[in-house]
Amino acid sequence: MRVAPLACPLPVTSLVALALTATFACTRPVDPAIVEGLTSGVWWAPIGDEHYVYEFTYEKGELGGLVHRVAGDKQVNEVPVTGVSLEGTSIKIEHGRFPSFLGEADLANGTIAGSIPGERRFSDMTLTRGEASDWPMLRPRAEPSRAAGSYSWQPPEQLDDGWPVGAPSDVGLEPAAVDDAIRAIAAGQAAAIHSLLIVRDGRLVVEEYFHGWGRDDLHGILSCTKSVSSLLTGIAIDQGSLEGVDVSVLDFFARLRGVADDGWEEVRLEHLLTMTMGLDWASHEIGSPPPPQIDRFLGVLEHRVVDEPGSRFRYVGRGVDLLAGVLLEATGVEADRFAEDRLFSPLGIRAWDWSERRWRGHPDMSAALKLRPRDMAKLGQLVLDQGAWQGRQVVSADWIRTSTRTHVDKTGFGVQYGYLWWRVDAPPSDVPLGTLTFANGIGSQFIVVVPDARLVVVTTGGNPHNGRQFDVVQVARRHLVPGID
Repeated sequence: MRVAPLACPLPVTSLVALALTATFACTRPVDPAIVEGLTSGVWWAPIGDEHYVYEFTYEKGELGGLVHRVAGDKQVNEVPVTGVSLEGTSIKIEHGRFPSFLGEADLANGTIAGSIPGERRFSDMTLTRGEASDWPMLRPRAEPSRAAGSYSWQPPEQLDDGWPVGAPSDVGLEPAAVDDAIRAIAAGQAAAIHSLLIVRDGRLVVEEYFHGWGRDDLHGILSCTKSVSSLLTGIAIDQGSLEGVDVSVLDFFARLRGVADDGWEEVRLEHLLTMTMGLDWASHEIGSPPPPQIDRFLGVLEHRVVDEPGSRFRYVGRGVDLLAGVLLEATGVEADRFAEDRLFSPLGIRAWDWSERRWRGHPDMSAALKLRPRDMAKLGQLVLDQGAWQGRQVVSADWIRTSTRTHVDKTGFGVQYGYLWWRVDAPPSDVPLGTLTFANGIGSQFIVVVPDARLVVVTTGGNPHNGRQFDVVQVARRHLVPGID
């Protein structure tokens, strides 16, 4: 059962389909003793250095629930249990589009022993019944005093990280609206949300954490990494290391020029940044990172160019990895070191991790960066302030304007695309928000920039496989937006 986050967002149609399948399936009445045995407490199993914790529910005559991936004292993500069936002591636990758990249930002694066939990591998996109170990270708020219905907003702490802080009322946000949004998240209305931060008029006014996460924790930002890669590309152009976006991608891969077909001569850096290179991507390459043994650059350049570059948008993260080679060739240093020197240090970002899925020293430019939410918000404020941070120009205003305007109008997702940034016109409401620019990583990782409202909103989460990635957007629309003055 692959419950680790994917490297890029699922298509909207897939998310809808997953949501529709996340129902609790059971074809016959269930013995009340079985219901009691499964739903009393939780069921957990250690897998490596993590735990998988099952919560079974019985609603409207059907068994279902959730399985949580837990690392230390934090919930990482959750997947719906879409069906439970029993034949004698044999049990089958279904996980939607993921493989099912097959085992033998000994409810009297509180064990379910089995495996997930075909998944080596889960070849020997014994669930043990335990107390829900032993797993407080399964709930958004562990402390009763901060549970849904009783929680009220707490001010962000003033730290030596460059953020001025304030109260929502100081910047034209209705405190009651903020409280309502936080209570909605605490009540589970946005599923597994790990953080919510709001910046307005350059002040951090909301900073909330859930499911065991805290201010100092690095969180995988997944495909928000692509938008960081866009900023680095702009900085390289600003300093003259790159001539611009019209340069040929092949110019940076001399050793591999011989494997590329003739169509590659027309592929420009701009096509890479807009995901319109026109390559013959296979379906399995669209939603997953490359295998660790593959040559990342060769694995892209050996693809044929089957569409005119610039004519067709296809959201495939593997193409973005070429930026590691482009930036190294242009600047003389690896992209993560370039980021540390020219982006992170100027913004006061002192803690970060770009080590996951490195290949031959190159960072994964598509989905591997980890940041603290307060630092994610700095990136949003940088875009809002046209490339400046506290009066210092980190990336040119020209690049911010160019990279965040619409370059691809029809993406198939109902939103537009810039240079590795998304754009969307806010739906009509009593509060005009105009056009939003945002970075998006699967699982509810968002950096949302709202220029017309002088607003930056950041979330992190663990919703990659439950069909609820965008629930937090609906929470914001219902509760936060009406409170904007």
